[in-house]
Amino acid sequence: MASKGERESSRAVLVFHVVVTTLLSFCGGVLLGVSIWATVSKNNEVFGLNYTGSSIVNVVARLSVAGIILGGGLVVIGLMGYLASIRGGCGTFWKVVYGILAVLTVGLLVAIAVVNLLLATKSSSGEIENFFRNAWVRSVQDPNYVEQVCQIEQTYQCRGFYDSSCMGCSSNGGCNNTKQQLECPTCDAMADPSITIGCWNKVTQELRKYAYPVGIVSAVLVGLVSMDVVAICVI
Repeated sequence: MASKGERESSRAVLVFHVVVTTLLSFCGGVLLGVSIWATVSKNNEVFGLNYTGSSIVNVVARLSVAGIILGGGLVVIGLMGYLASIRGGCGTFWKVVYGILAVLTVGLLVAIAVVNLLLATKSSSGEIENFFRNAWVRSVQDPNYVEQVCQIEQTYQCRGFYDSSCMGCSSNGGCNNTKQQLECPTCDAMADPSITIGCWNKVTQELRKYAYPVGIVSAVLVGLVSMDVVAICVI
């Protein structure tokens, strides 16, 4: 029979486990709700450009869709965590399932923390910048996507991909320079000729506002979930 101290220790571990799974479910629910709102409000123009790759990559490249997948996954993992707290044979099965999912979650959260903290503290890599510039140029040249580019410029009050890249173009997008024709869309709405900041800098500035807190929260969750993987072994 377990001693009183062992029972109290086991109870404390169980409380910690429940707190962690509740936190996972809460964070997942918030992310899921915000991502659904972003999708419904069509507030994800930046991730609707003409990307290369498979259709699955194109879908996941949309931030709100990726957020729905991640948020829903965290909610499910949280529910698995509650089932893992059941004692007995059935609980053992759910512990194994939760343990595997928790380890995968730690790996994903590490990647999210690193990417967001790097975005918040330093300039993005040239590969990422080139990826989005190529998508921007393809979208400007593609009649099926040019409206999406115009929507980005209107939403973020920017012009072209880089700063001052569309200087000299007419307010409705007419450009004589070949390079400008690649980067500056012709839109139905008249563009403000005084806008010189490029959309790459403007959008990354907006993203950096959220990158640091997201990175910190992800890093904290990495620590908590890692400890919880050990904790479920003694529940």
